[in-house]
Amino acid sequence: QAIMHTGEVQTPGGRAGEGTTAGISGAFFGLAATALAAVGSHALAPILQPDDLRRLVLAVALLFVHALALLLIAALARSAVTGLLLSLAGAAMILGVLLFCGSLLGKILLGWPTTLAPIGGTTLMIGWLVLAAWFAGARRA
Repeated sequence: QAIMHTGEVQTPGGRAGEGTTAGISGAFFGLAATALAAVGSHALAPILQPDDLRRLVLAVALLFVHALALLLIAALARSAVTGLLLSLAGAAMILGVLLFCGSLLGKILLGWPTTLAPIGGTTLMIGWLVLAAWFAGARRA
C-alpha cells in the first residue's frame, strides 16, 4: 500500500466494497432516468403543462449525468485509489440528486413546492467541486 499526500490509500486492484453505494446509486439513477424518459415521453407529455414538462426533462437529464458520474466514482474507488474526497463527492451527488430531482418530480407528480431544488442543486455543485479537488490531489504511487 502507498499513502499519498491527500490521504488516499492505493491498493492493488482496490477493495471489493469500495464504491458500492456510488455504484448502486448510479445504476439505479440510470434506471430511473430511462424509465422517467419513457413514461414522460409516452404517457405524461400529452397531459403535462409546459413548465412541468420542462421540469421533467431537466430531472431526467440530471439523473442521467449524475448516474454516469457516480459510476465513474465507483469505478475509481474499486480500481485502486480511495479517499475521503472521493467518498464525499459521491455522497454529495447522491444527496443532491435526491433533493433536486426529487423536488422537481414531487412538483410534477404531487404538486409539492420545489423548495428543496436549490439545496439539491447547490449540493450537486459541491459534489462536482469535491470531485475536482480529488482529481487535483490524486497522485499515482
